[in-house]
Amino acid sequence: MILVGAGQIGLDGIAAAWDAGVGRPVAVVDPDPVARAAAEAVLGIPAWESLDEVDDAYELAFVAFSSRAAVVAPVVARLLASGAHVITTCEELADPTAGEVNDLRSVCREAGRSVVVAGANPGFVMDRVPMLLAGGCRDVRSVSVVRRVDTRTRRRALVAKTGHGMTPGEFSRAAESGAIGHVGLEASAKALAAGLGWRVVGVTLSMEPIVGGGSVLGQDQRIHLVCEGGRSIELALSMAWGLDEPGDRISIRGATSLDVQIQGGFPGDEGTTARMVNAARQITALDPGFYGPIDLPVWI
Repeated sequence: MILVGAGQIGLDGIAAAWDAGVGRPVAVVDPDPVARAAAEAVLGIPAWESLDEVDDAYELAFVAFSSRAAVVAPVVARLLASGAHVITTCEELADPTAGEVNDLRSVCREAGRSVVVAGANPGFVMDRVPMLLAGGCRDVRSVSVVRRVDTRTRRRALVAKTGHGMTPGEFSRAAESGAIGHVGLEASAKALAAGLGWRVVGVTLSMEPIVGGGSVLGQDQRIHLVCEGGRSIELALSMAWGLDEPGDRISIRGATSLDVQIQGGFPGDEGTTARMVNAARQITALDPGFYGPIDLPVWI
């Protein structure tokens, strides 16, 4: 196994896969020398600055270095061409309408290998789970998911992406530039719409700071999809330091309706690690292809 991107999520994922007996890590790739040194210390294997320095003697690659599809897709394509199956946490690749997804589908077919997009959100709690629940309902008209996360329990990189510690003015500028916020919310919404077979005709996005004591504690981010036939999807993600009543609530309305709550919320970091390991166990059993959240069999 090889890891591209030596952040906490990638290191936890490949270490857990190793511990589970899925495979043996042979190399880590990251341009940051500090991250490489940390990876070598944790895994006890060589860490390199570039894929150009690594032999192609690996069968499975974990890719966890960016949320942006345009940045990650060329690396995934290169790994596929080298003969590896790929598991990635790239949020934008969970969006089935992303142009890079169709390109990678073609590469998968040519290489006879598979890509699995694995994560907590997108990839599970705000798209895959509500899609499966909606499958038990009739004439669904709307799906709403509310996720509340106390960031005191989360990794430092995610806390920074919520704008924690900024002034409201700094938050506004960072949000406008795209420096903060959860990249995967739109990907989750579009994946859920595609899984339900709903055609999106309108999209509304918003992000506001959650403020306490004059300082930003986190962010409240929302997306509303208007779909053909008067159907709708609404996802609301609140992430803040010390946020009260953390948890996940999924509401489905139709001729059959459901309300499901996950007390305390799905554990995002640990859940992502679990999703990576489960995908690694099963990826060779899949037909060659690209698998986003709505494409995977129930057993992954």
